[in-house]
Formats: sequence, C-alpha cells, structure tokens
Amino acid sequence: MTSDETLLKDLVSRVHDAFPELAFVKAEVNVYGEDHHVLVLDREWIVRVPRDDAHLGRFAAELNLLRVLGRVSPVRVPQYAHVAPDGSMGAYRMVEGAELTPPVFALLGDVARRALLIEIGGFLGVLHALPTETIRQQDGLVQRSWSGEQFAALYRGMRRARIARVAPPATLARFDAFHAALEVERPFVARLAHGDLSDDHILVREDGTLAGIIDFTDAAWGDPAVDFAYFWRLGEDCVDLVLGHYRFAEEDPGLKQRSHWNFVRYLINQIAYGDKAKWNLPPERALAELDGHLKRLGF
Repeated sequence: MTSDETLLKDLVSRVHDAFPELAFVKAEVNVYGEDHHVLVLDREWIVRVPRDDAHLGRFAAELNLLRVLGRVSPVRVPQYAHVAPDGSMGAYRMVEGAELTPPVFALLGDVARRALLIEIGGFLGVLHALPTETIRQQDGLVQRSWSGEQFAALYRGMRRARIARVAPPATLARFDAFHAALEVERPFVARLAHGDLSDDHILVREDGTLAGIIDFTDAAWGDPAVDFAYFWRLGEDCVDLVLGHYRFAEEDPGLKQRSHWNFVRYLINQIAYGDKAKWNLPPERALAELDGHLKRLGF
C-alpha cells in the first residue's frame, strides 16, 4: 500500500468516526493543500482536516469567519454542515464551478466578464469590512498577514537559490532589487483579507456567473492589497474594474500600486515553485511576463 493509499484509508476512517451520518461511496484525496488534507466525497462533499496542531487554531477561526461571512456575503462561500466535536475536521457541500484561470476568463463574453469582476469587487467590500474578532483564535491570536520584510527574507532564505537555476544573473539582480524595495513599509488601511484570492479559489459557472469563493485558510488581518493581486493576470483593466466597485478604494489611495507589488511577488514565486507552481507557468514564460511589470515598478 502506497503512502497516498494509507493516508486515504486513515482519513476515511476518521471521517466515518466523526460523521457517522455522512454517507458516501467514493473518497479522493486532494494532495495539493499545504495546511490541510482535503477529501472529496462523491464529488458532493469537501472534508478539510488540519495537517497539524498548529493549524487547528486557524481552522477554528476560519469556521467562525465563514459563519459570519455566510450571513452577509453576496457570494456563496463554504458553509460547514459537519464539524467534529474536537474541531479536528469539517465538511461542507462542494461549491461547483470552474476555476477562474486566464483561459476560462478569456472565453467569457464582455458582459459576463464585467459582471463577474463587479461582483467580486462588491464581495471584497463585504469581507474587508469584518472586524478582527471574526478571525480571533481561541488562544486570543489574530492571524496577521506577512510584511514585505518577511517575504523578502523568505525569498533570500529559500527561493532565490531555486530561481538562480533558471534566471539569468541580470534578471536575478532585478529580483534582488525588487525584494530589497519590498522591505520598505508602505502605508495601508488594515482589513480582514482572504489572503489567497487566486484563480483556484474563484469558481464560475458555465454561464460565466460567479459560483462561489472558497478556501479562507489564509484569511488574516493586514494589507487588503493582497486580494487584488491576482487580477493583474487578467489585465490592468480588470484590476481597475474590481477596484472601481470596491467600497473602500477611496480610503486607500495606494491600494492599486501595492496590489501590483504583490502580483510581481507572486509571479517571481512561480519560478521558485517550478513544476509545483500554482499558475503552471514555465520559467521562461514567467520571466518574459515579469519584464514589463518590473520595468513599470522601476526595476
């Protein structure tokens, strides 16, 4: 029996013990999550299991966030119908939809694209209005988003060596300069952000309407610009449209610029992740795409 098969058997057993009323025939493990094991039951239920004790507190905070957000959100978000008594796992009905990748977005008509982005802008206004108490853990901790200094340290400590294998020295020097500048604190209005709002967490129906937004594991209090970064992949006009329907945009004039910095950071990370990169970009394509963005930011 392989390690994946052993993991699946163990998780299925735990689900049966925790949720005896939850009947299912087929279980599959999604192995891509770093914080949780994810089981898909009959393509109907999603079961998420924190991988270790360190993530149990965040899972409890996420459950509370979704309870609160579910009452006010204009967009469907996961609602856990089953939670283990010890808080070690939870199950919600699967949100059906295709991930909002650039190719999926490109296939939508202009009207559908506009409506989708406007709805996301409205949703972010609702999410970002929630107070810190919404994600306070039982130990009193409120998860904070990472600073530019922390991201720069991660780049130098682990990712730079990987990137150096494929990036020319001149390009690597630009990345170094970018991360040195990233360490400089830029003023922002702190809010409760999703923290990982990317294509795989924005789901759309076949008609192009927004089916839901999922995976609030990385929700944290900090710079809301992180939630606008992905839309640079779809085009600057898309960033502008989301921001144009975001209720707090005028209160944070540097929001768009900081979202661009976050996007460039994401894109550089894709090179470090290699074949495990979220956006599945070959290094040469990511390098080519980065050139214009870096120039615009002064690198």
